[in-house]
Amino acid sequence: MTVIDSLIRNEILNSIKERNKSESRPHYHIIKSHSKLAELNITLKQEINELKMDNQRLIQENLELRKSSGSGITTTTLSVDKYQLFEEKLLKAQEEVIDLQKRLVDQTQQVISLNKTLKEKDDELSTKEVKILELENKIETLKTINKELENKIAACEEQLKVWKDEKVEIELQYNCLLQKFNKAKEEYQQILNASLRFREEQIEKMNKFNELEAERIQLKLKEELLKAQTDFTHVNLNDNPMSAAASNQSLKMHAYSIPLVNKAVYKFDCNEGEVNAIKYHRNGKYFATGGGDRKIKLWELKDGKTEHIGSLIGSNASVASIDIDSENNLIAGTSFDFACRLWSMNDHRLRLSSGDVQPTHTLTGHTNKVLSGKFLGVMKVVTGSYDRTLKVWDLMQKACIKTLFAGSSCNDLVTLDSQSIISGHLDKKIRFWDIRMDPPQSEISLQGKITSLDISSNRNYLLASIRDENCLKMIDTRMNQVTETFCCEDYRPGFDWARAIFSPDMDHQFICAGSADGSVIIWNSASTKVEKVLKEHNASVISLAWHPQGHHLITCDAKKKAVIWACK
Repeated sequence: MTVIDSLIRNEILNSIKERNKSESRPHYHIIKSHSKLAELNITLKQEINELKMDNQRLIQENLELRKSSGSGITTTTLSVDKYQLFEEKLLKAQEEVIDLQKRLVDQTQQVISLNKTLKEKDDELSTKEVKILELENKIETLKTINKELENKIAACEEQLKVWKDEKVEIELQYNCLLQKFNKAKEEYQQILNASLRFREEQIEKMNKFNELEAERIQLKLKEELLKAQTDFTHVNLNDNPMSAAASNQSLKMHAYSIPLVNKAVYKFDCNEGEVNAIKYHRNGKYFATGGGDRKIKLWELKDGKTEHIGSLIGSNASVASIDIDSENNLIAGTSFDFACRLWSMNDHRLRLSSGDVQPTHTLTGHTNKVLSGKFLGVMKVVTGSYDRTLKVWDLMQKACIKTLFAGSSCNDLVTLDSQSIISGHLDKKIRFWDIRMDPPQSEISLQGKITSLDISSNRNYLLASIRDENCLKMIDTRMNQVTETFCCEDYRPGFDWARAIFSPDMDHQFICAGSADGSVIIWNSASTKVEKVLKEHNASVISLAWHPQGHHLITCDAKKKAVIWACK
């Protein structure tokens, strides 16, 4: 038992004794009176018994006197006097007995009252004894708890001492790691600068090589022209000159035309749910699809059938758009989870920071779903979002380097070069941007909200899908003017991000778009007439892609179906 426990115990006992003394003091006289009354009661009982015995004795003597009443007169006279004396004593004794009985009754009543009071005090004393016992038990419990707390305090003090030692050690380790990190950061910056210089040198070499190749081709063409001038060709003057011109025109169209697809040759299930995006690799060997299952799936077309060759995971919501950077072997996918992600086409995994090639894997910064993303020049990406902004990301710096405030939700965008962007918005406007300047260079207002944009192969024409008017507009990017309008009774976009595309040939011979009823409409870009309406889908067609060589067309709908169309 510690000194503190002894002090607490003594203090509690002293307080209990003081309280008992203070509560019993008012009843001290009652208890003393009760004791005196009890003794007096016993004395009175003894006196009554003696008086009763005297009374019996006197009665006996009275009888004896009456018997002897026949004696002489003197004796009779004496006996009468004696009898009167005894009668007086008897009356006096009876009065005393009556008085004593009254006193006895009073004393008895007082004794009863005092007994009742004493019983109440005994009960109160018992209650207080029970409370004292409970307090003693509580004291023991508090002692146990106090001991446990003292043990815990000692353990905590010991643990605190250990933590202080660990803190000192961790601070030393942190300082050491910080020095290593700063050194590694300097080395990384040096490597990054060297890599950028190397890349610039490679680009410069490639540009020189392209220039030399162009000069070689020009020289070869000149040689062929000189050789053609020296050759003589027999010309039949009787031939119709119109037929010759028609033949030349036929040859020209054959050189640039692609076949008009007219039949579904293969159907398969893509992503679970809607298929929002599809994109072919530039070499045409495989294509990628993305949609409601939060995956980008890679497919290869072999012997007229598709083969699933990999899945790119990591998105937390539906994939909205896909773009492929063939030079750096990257796939960019935007998503409804407010982010844009990059994958390597080599390992089908999210790219981690790994030096100077593809250091960024997730681009976050938008505050609403990101519906479109495109590669912009070398190692840059531009994204358009429903938060009414466009963001330009530098993949080497792993950060957003420019935010363009459009003032309206962006549904789609295209890039003309490493500095120029065109975006389509819900406020019925198409905006032309130069990332070196904040405000858009120019705007075109149309009659409905823009659901998609596509740029022709020669970069001279822009195709815009207008949902409210259920039509397509072709815009000359050199004059920023609408040149053609394409309409059809069957055409009605089913989503705000339903896409429309040019054919991949240099003359963009065809224009293709999907409708809400599952139809696929193909227009002739020159005549604006509908060439073909393809019906195979049972749900709204959202995305489509032409093979880079124009061999076939792939369309995807809102119920995971994809159809490959070809010319039969």
